[in-house]
Amino acid sequence: MILAYLAFAWLLGLAAAAFTDVNPWASVAAASLLAAASLGYRPRPSTLLAVAVAAAFIVTVAWRYQSTLPPETPSGIALYNDGNAVRFRALVTGEPDESLTAVRYRLSTRELLTDDGWLSLEGGVLMFGPLPPRFQYGDLLEINGKLETPPEFEDFNYREYLLRQGIGSTIAFPETQILARDQGNPIRAGIIDLRQHLSDALQDALPEPQASLSTAILLGQRSSLPQDLSDDLNATGTAHLVAVSGQNISLVAGSLVAALAWFIGRRPAAWLALVAIVGYAILVGGQPSVLRAAVMGGLYVVAIALGRQNSAPLTLAVAGAAMTGFDPQLAKDVSFQLSFAATLGLMTLAPALRARGETLASRWPSIAEFPYTRPTIELLAITLAAIAFTLPLVAINFHRLSLIAPLANLLAVPAFLAVIVSAGITTVVGSFSGPAADALAWLAWLPPTYMIAVIQACADLPFASIELNGVGVGHAIGYFLALAAIVWLLARRQPSPRPQTILPAPAERHYPLPWQGAAITLVLANAVLWLFITAPAGGRLSVTFLDVGQGDAILIRAPEGNNILVDGGPSGEALASALGRHLPVWDDDIDLVVLTHPDADHVTGLLTVLDRYDVKQVLASPLEADSAVYRAWRQAIEDEGIPYHKAQAGVRFDLGGGAHILTLHPPPGALAEDPNNNSVVLQLVMGQASILLTADLEAAGEFALLDAAPPLRSTVFQVPHHGSNSSSTPELLRDVQPFMAIVSVGENNRFGHPAPEVLERLPAKLVYRTDRNGDITISTDGNKLWVEVQRP
Repeated sequence: MILAYLAFAWLLGLAAAAFTDVNPWASVAAASLLAAASLGYRPRPSTLLAVAVAAAFIVTVAWRYQSTLPPETPSGIALYNDGNAVRFRALVTGEPDESLTAVRYRLSTRELLTDDGWLSLEGGVLMFGPLPPRFQYGDLLEINGKLETPPEFEDFNYREYLLRQGIGSTIAFPETQILARDQGNPIRAGIIDLRQHLSDALQDALPEPQASLSTAILLGQRSSLPQDLSDDLNATGTAHLVAVSGQNISLVAGSLVAALAWFIGRRPAAWLALVAIVGYAILVGGQPSVLRAAVMGGLYVVAIALGRQNSAPLTLAVAGAAMTGFDPQLAKDVSFQLSFAATLGLMTLAPALRARGETLASRWPSIAEFPYTRPTIELLAITLAAIAFTLPLVAINFHRLSLIAPLANLLAVPAFLAVIVSAGITTVVGSFSGPAADALAWLAWLPPTYMIAVIQACADLPFASIELNGVGVGHAIGYFLALAAIVWLLARRQPSPRPQTILPAPAERHYPLPWQGAAITLVLANAVLWLFITAPAGGRLSVTFLDVGQGDAILIRAPEGNNILVDGGPSGEALASALGRHLPVWDDDIDLVVLTHPDADHVTGLLTVLDRYDVKQVLASPLEADSAVYRAWRQAIEDEGIPYHKAQAGVRFDLGGGAHILTLHPPPGALAEDPNNNSVVLQLVMGQASILLTADLEAAGEFALLDAAPPLRSTVFQVPHHGSNSSSTPELLRDVQPFMAIVSVGENNRFGHPAPEVLERLPAKLVYRTDRNGDITISTDGNKLWVEVQRP
């Protein structure tokens, strides 16, 4: 108790210093408040000594916090921010973090090139690099570029955020070369390699977005989550399910205890959950933030295992004081705040909510005797407790409040556990045998599919989340004081269940009844049947213009089921997510990949396709490029041993079912050294319907196409070059005379595509755009057209 009292004093003093910019009067107020509360609770002379020691702690922590504040003036490599380009050497100290358009690397500087030679220099740098080539943890790099000071936004101080992590500079897309590999910690490098191996196995077995969600939950790798799914997670208050935090780990542990308590008892289940926490912390990387989260979750589980839930909050306070004593800047770390608050809620509020839920259920014998009543009550108690204790922190830091969070978590958390188990099994099996993992794909596909459906459905509800502006520290203090009073009242007024009907003791074993197992089997069977019912109708030619941002990617499904992919867009993750929306889980074959020309917004995503799909052959523009991404593409084709063909006009591909593809461009002789005007132009024909795919053809290429090709009249016309005014000449439009036009374009792109002039001169009666309509699917049986869009 004495240790916990001093720990509380430390945390109180730290909060006073951190959230008032080390105002000395805040420390005085904190000490006075603690003294008044202590003497009011125990008015004895001996309490004065404890108060004096606590006051000394409060003063000490204020000094300690101030001494660890990031320096106001730059130092080390940051001294060269915002000047001319510099050349320096640095080590990659973390896992690459890939987004849709770039990869972020955390670097530790070693040397800087000056007029006098290489000078030893330290400092953290955040580097933004292109998607390929990709560097790895432990790579020693030589970098030439311009260092920048991280910006300070109106509602978020990005510079301070990075400084707390030891990073004082950023650099975007510099010239980079590798000097040496494997220069990092070999143990951490081994863990990172293992995670990457497991991640690859999972992504090979599952389509997107199920693969990204499962990888985020199982391995803590969130960067590949599609943006729309990430937005839905935030709107529904379920984002913590893909974040490695104390809340997440405590939720995993608490849910495991709730799920296993019926079979092996509550305390044995807690010990198994503790083992799971240790393994999970190691698997997701073992970084300091992960270890802190594991400690918090472990304390919660140990309290259950030892039957000491009442003393668990005191232990958490001691652990929090120890962590912040080592690094006081954790007080401003949002993930630490959320982890600590959520774990405290699980320790204090969840038991009281669980007890009242069981008392309420005991009033109805049919509900009380149902085998899943207790796990449901415990899951709901855990969810509500975590939400209640993190609500003001979310409002302050993210300015949003999810009104649907309790329902969304109640529906999603059971699938969260199923994702961990099924994805874990599939990943381990897939790391040894790809075909065996493919056989288990259904097992790992169903839980994330259900979870995504629940999250999307909840996010689409009216008022799923609301904006909360103007919430500050004062509001949070008032909220937590009220919440503490509620917890205290609930703890004092323990419910007494009705004697005639009480819930069975958790040590008793209850197994699912046969009818329940049959019901689950029927549900799964119906889900599988529904997939086949909703699959695209056979015998049709289907062309989907995929929404992958500012670039092209087109999926063609032939009448007999063959898959053809034309271009890959600017991002592998965006393309994988788009393909996952249209290819069934069992179909990982791409019979033909067509690269219309070697620009990055067409070729980049194809690197991911070569990695995740079984590509049979490649057709590409005869004009090549001297770029890193194109070299990586050609090297990957060579490594995979995929047949590679150069496109030229006049080649015809029979797709079966009366459909075929004509290659109309480029001519046998390339048109100068212009990638756009040497784009591969394809015309898909089935019966009376035809679809013209024009890639990035510009005016010169269009005139060459008109001179060499047969009449180009087509039902559906892909507007060339994303609607640029350099294309779609009146001559081409007169020859094509399309009924429908499709523009593949990124939302709010910096080029202003599509140009208003192009939209005005299009003769098409219908115009669809991927930036507004999302994925656009045109299917035909040769007589009719069917159009389906992702967004109306």
